[in-house]
Amino acid sequence: MITPPLPPDAFAAYPDLEQLGRTATRLHPRPGAVTAADSHVGGPLLWPADEPWPTCGTPHMVREEVPIPVELVNRMRAAERGRRQPHVLAEGEVELHEEIAALVGPGFVGWGSRDGGPVVGFRYVPRPHPVPNPMVALAQLRASDVPDLPRPGGADLLQVLWCPFEHSEGPWGPTVRLRWRREAELTDLLAEPPRGEVGVDRYVPRPCRLHPEQVVEYPHPEELPADLRALAAEDEDYVGTFLAPGWKVGGYADWSLTDLCPTPCPRCAGPTTLTLVVDSSERGAGRWQPTRADGAPDLDAYEPTGVVVGRHGALRVFVCLRCPDVPFLLDQQ
Repeated sequence: MITPPLPPDAFAAYPDLEQLGRTATRLHPRPGAVTAADSHVGGPLLWPADEPWPTCGTPHMVREEVPIPVELVNRMRAAERGRRQPHVLAEGEVELHEEIAALVGPGFVGWGSRDGGPVVGFRYVPRPHPVPNPMVALAQLRASDVPDLPRPGGADLLQVLWCPFEHSEGPWGPTVRLRWRREAELTDLLAEPPRGEVGVDRYVPRPCRLHPEQVVEYPHPEELPADLRALAAEDEDYVGTFLAPGWKVGGYADWSLTDLCPTPCPRCAGPTTLTLVVDSSERGAGRWQPTRADGAPDLDAYEPTGVVVGRHGALRVFVCLRCPDVPFLLDQQ
């Protein structure tokens, strides 16, 4: 799987952009059988038999429904009908919304009905796992396969696990664990990991083989010098041209959703390095789009892992390569 090169005139409008290029490894996951010896998404891990399997004890978020009195619903709908403009709240509508939120309680996210049933308010509340929940293997990356994988302390293997429930600590979604290892030190291996409960099916990845490809990409406009930032801001194709979508290791982060956010190390507050992007889609556009041998779009390759993060977005893992325990920070776009 080869990404077509940039157009010959890609840098004509961006003086000095080329020198800001940074390599990233596109992982190109595709469904297929994998083993613990492979780099993969959703397959078995090279896990020491004498090392406890990671579990999650963080309370997960559960959606609850709270009945709303018919009288209050009628008042709210009457206020909505009184709107003079579609997106401008009618007089008293804000107060009624706040009244519903107070009735539903902490964690209120909205109100509505299912299939014409009674109107209810929706809220998310934390609920502890009955017992610590065994995590799911998300990915295993070998440095020999993935050239941009960091090697903290000489590690040549990264294992990523997460708890397949919604959590509110950090970005909304799974809790995450990283294990950095030296593959040569792994001998007596765990035959079968424990299985836990699954709260969200889209957090259980479909086993995928990886087809790593190293590419060069360039900063998001928010990270560019001021002169280039102004030029890129006027180019709606900039991000789609210079930043790789999909699962990748290294490179630059896409800040299209939130604008640039700080990513300090949670331990030393120093800078972190983008290490892994877990994306809901490989689709991309232009030269990044997966294609078949005949050049047509490969629709089957758009969502190969089955993983959906947030509102069809991406989870990014930033690691600190100075602290000895390699702390990390999560960001979701």
